[in-house]
Amino acid sequence: MKTVTLLSLRNQARQRADMENSTFVSDSELNTYINASAAELYDLLIGVYEDYKLTSQNIAVVPGTDTYTLPTDFYKLRGVDLVLDSLGNAVTLKPFNFQERNSYLFTPTWNVVGLSYLRYHMQGNSIRFVPVPNTAQSIKLWYIPAISTLSLDADLLDGVNGFEEYVVIDAAIKMRTKEETDTSELERQKALMITRVNAMAANRDAGNPEKVADVSRTVPWEFWAFRDGS
Repeated sequence: MKTVTLLSLRNQARQRADMENSTFVSDSELNTYINASAAELYDLLIGVYEDYKLTSQNIAVVPGTDTYTLPTDFYKLRGVDLVLDSLGNAVTLKPFNFQERNSYLFTPTWNVVGLSYLRYHMQGNSIRFVPVPNTAQSIKLWYIPAISTLSLDADLLDGVNGFEEYVVIDAAIKMRTKEETDTSELERQKALMITRVNAMAANRDAGNPEKVADVSRTVPWEFWAFRDGS
């Protein structure tokens, strides 16, 4: 992790745009540019699916209620677990397609070994489960939160490993665009940063790079069978 303050980002952006002593772009407006650029960098990091910002939150499912509000900072879902006990043991739930919304209405709530047949579907700002739960259960959502807005000078941006340079360059481009001055060199630098982020953000666990997931290890409710993967 390599963090940088909003104040530092502002100063660097002004330097990169050659507008250190200019008031043409106010601090408030520059903060807006920086936050927009930070969101772009965040998407580049999220897009390599290396779970830089992965977090989780539990939902207390109650009998008779099938729809629950997603966390207020929710951005992208990474997985849904049915928590089985106080030790945190869990099984992975599968989604259902919208076209299948009525397919599970008459599915038994529990299978022969006492586990739920629950499936889920995201709908707007909510997540819906079918069949309708008839017992209290705990669901853990694994998700990527939305990026936080930088507003105070001391607020920190995680540049990971100098990737905040993207934010500096892109904010400088926005400043020069407003000033109607040339941005070609900055655009070239931005393209190089995109290439760098895409190349270096991937394979975060360099010793054990990502591979195709063995989805058969996920509990298939219909048959309750594991595969040993051999």
